[in-house]
Amino acid sequence: MEINNPQQKTYTILELNSEIEQILEGSFAELIWVRGEVTGFDKQKGSKNIFFQLQEKNPDKDQIISKISASIFNSDINKILQKFSQISNAELRDGLEIRALCRIDVYPPWGEYKVVIKDIDPEFTLGKLAQTRVMIIKDLEKRGLLDKNKKLVLPLVPQHIGLITQKGREGYTDFISELKKSGIYFKIRFHNASVQGEKVEPEVCEALDYFNQQRNVDAVVIVRGGGSKTDLSWFDNKKIAEKIAFLQIPVITGIGHKTDFTITDMVAFSYQQTPSTAATFFVERVNEFLEKIDALSVEIAHTSRNLTKVELQNLIEIRKQINRESTLYLEGDKEELKENRKNLSFYCKEFFKNIRETIKQYSLRIDLSDPINIIRLGFSVSKVSGKTIKSIKEVKAGQNMITTVSDGEIKSIIN
Repeated sequence: MEINNPQQKTYTILELNSEIEQILEGSFAELIWVRGEVTGFDKQKGSKNIFFQLQEKNPDKDQIISKISASIFNSDINKILQKFSQISNAELRDGLEIRALCRIDVYPPWGEYKVVIKDIDPEFTLGKLAQTRVMIIKDLEKRGLLDKNKKLVLPLVPQHIGLITQKGREGYTDFISELKKSGIYFKIRFHNASVQGEKVEPEVCEALDYFNQQRNVDAVVIVRGGGSKTDLSWFDNKKIAEKIAFLQIPVITGIGHKTDFTITDMVAFSYQQTPSTAATFFVERVNEFLEKIDALSVEIAHTSRNLTKVELQNLIEIRKQINRESTLYLEGDKEELKENRKNLSFYCKEFFKNIRETIKQYSLRIDLSDPINIIRLGFSVSKVSGKTIKSIKEVKAGQNMITTVSDGEIKSIIN
């Protein structure tokens, strides 16, 4: 292509964009089906014309690989949203993957093109949600995470509860009201988190991390009230399920209705249908413990009375036996005591008789040994200075000596 060839056409920007418009709209003259994940839709709700985007993500890395602008004009909004709601029992929202019937629309002044949605296939969205759900469940089951939280031990009296929900919403008020009606004391530690919309995953995960770090509750409960069935898909979330599985505290859920069962419910320690039944779960557990205590008290009292009655009867029998045996024993010993007393009296008499004889013999011996009695037999006793003289060597000439005889004393001087 020659640079200086004036015969070659030079497009203005508008001409180029208009040419592209003709090519694109000519190539896609008929309506086409396009699928993608809705984003930016929630902010436009209530507008006459809704402008948002459809995006495609890499399924392995959860990264956006392509986007296209989309719009639903006022003339089609009510028809599309009502159809989607009636069939899917849900509202169109961010995060849902949809299959939309579109026409290509180019706006030459800005060089932009978008898809204008004319209809949506709700069955496709429900199918994608179900398919994603099955994949997450299989992965959790393969890694052994479905029952991990269920293996924890819930205290017999769980009165310290970590509550995760959106304050002021129906789930919050239902749960708190049910606990208050019981009249039982519960300590509630609350952590606010969205229960629908794109913030569910990050805020619920943040709340679970908080309670796992604090470790100041007996159990964590996640509740939500109201909302559509598709809104529950926010809790068919892999990251929330993983957080619950690795949490060191039992988790009780009350985020659904009678027929709804999310992945979050599946991995929880216990699944309850509603916020009110979740509260009732705790009330009944405490009441069950109190009833067991009452039953044990009655059983202990009954057993104590029976044991006391039996032991009292045993004591009466023992007393009777003691009385019988002691009477027999005393009767047997009575004759023995009588004989012993008789023998004791005899032995005492003999003992004292022998003592008297012994004393008499000793008295006689003493009398025979008395010097006075010896002197009476013709003997005498001589003393010098009060000392009895037994040898002539014991005296000296000139000493005074006194000699005692039976009828008096003789005084003399030794020559």
